[in-house]
Amino acid sequence: MDGEEQIVNGNGDEPLELEALEEAPDSGEELLLSSDEFAKWSAVRLEDPVPCLFLDASLKILFANRSSAALFGIPQRMPGLWFTQFSAPFFDESRSAELFRAVRSAESGHRWIGSIERTGIDQLLGVYKVWILPLPHPSAFEPRAFQAICLDITPEYHSLVQGTFASLLEAALRKDNDTGHHVERVNRYARELASDLHGRAGWPEVNRQFIESISQAAALHDVGKIGTPDDILNKVGALEPWEWEIMKEHTKNGAYILRRYHTPMAGEIALRHHERWDGTGYPYGLDGTQIPLAARIVAIADVYDALRMRRTYKEPYPHERAVETIAAERGMQFDPLLVDRFLAMAPSFARIFSELADSA
Repeated sequence: MDGEEQIVNGNGDEPLELEALEEAPDSGEELLLSSDEFAKWSAVRLEDPVPCLFLDASLKILFANRSSAALFGIPQRMPGLWFTQFSAPFFDESRSAELFRAVRSAESGHRWIGSIERTGIDQLLGVYKVWILPLPHPSAFEPRAFQAICLDITPEYHSLVQGTFASLLEAALRKDNDTGHHVERVNRYARELASDLHGRAGWPEVNRQFIESISQAAALHDVGKIGTPDDILNKVGALEPWEWEIMKEHTKNGAYILRRYHTPMAGEIALRHHERWDGTGYPYGLDGTQIPLAARIVAIADVYDALRMRRTYKEPYPHERAVETIAAERGMQFDPLLVDRFLAMAPSFARIFSELADSA
């Protein structure tokens, strides 16, 4: 089956075969596609640069204009896929119920206006402002068909997200004594390691969106330290046991701060990056693959950089000693397969540390 007969699913991970979604078109669909409503819609929308979909009364997608087909990587004729499936997993049970209530209600004008998230043909998550509007039919009491107009607002959304990211990061850096280069290096290490996993067997969740998300979210791994008392956070010397318990709360604080951040990955990293492969980490003692992959990646990135940095309680490690230290924790602190990949690409970590070295 060629590329035109595949639909990228809502997560953008694997293309779904159209045959798996497609049902034999019923007579109602064929009548609707040969109706005046469709003829008028296609005359206006077929070549429209704005992506637009033609839907039946149940919001099943029957046809996509050429802009939609190109943007989302879908065939123009696509019976058997509902709009809520098309936008999965964005449309959970609650959002789906809200959508269907709106289009079935005369009070709302049988229309719904909102925003959705969907993975495009480039495997990156996009944000779209959507208008689902009824198509008039003089003899029908309720709409027989709808159009869904999808306006790409991804650049504007990313600009807002970047502003939130910058504010959170600045607050965290003002609180902690780590340098801005530290968080930038951790981002770069995480991106490098995730990119190395992309396309390798055994890492199906690593797609382009995963790489883009981790290369920003990694920087926020310690944002929860905003809630850690200064005398503990910046203490010179070993922490008392009770101080250490307070310090460990930064993982939960970070998850709370990031609970409404645009990608759940950020909260997962903040909460889980101190868990250990052998189950002896914190805050919850998760082990193995119970720990999200993004957090396992950032754990290696963060420790490597901490080893290379000068601290009040230690001299900086040279690259070789930092690599040996991480290798010694294979299967204990760190995911053994990730350590193997880290060892294979360790020179990239050394290069990043050198390019973004702190001032003496």
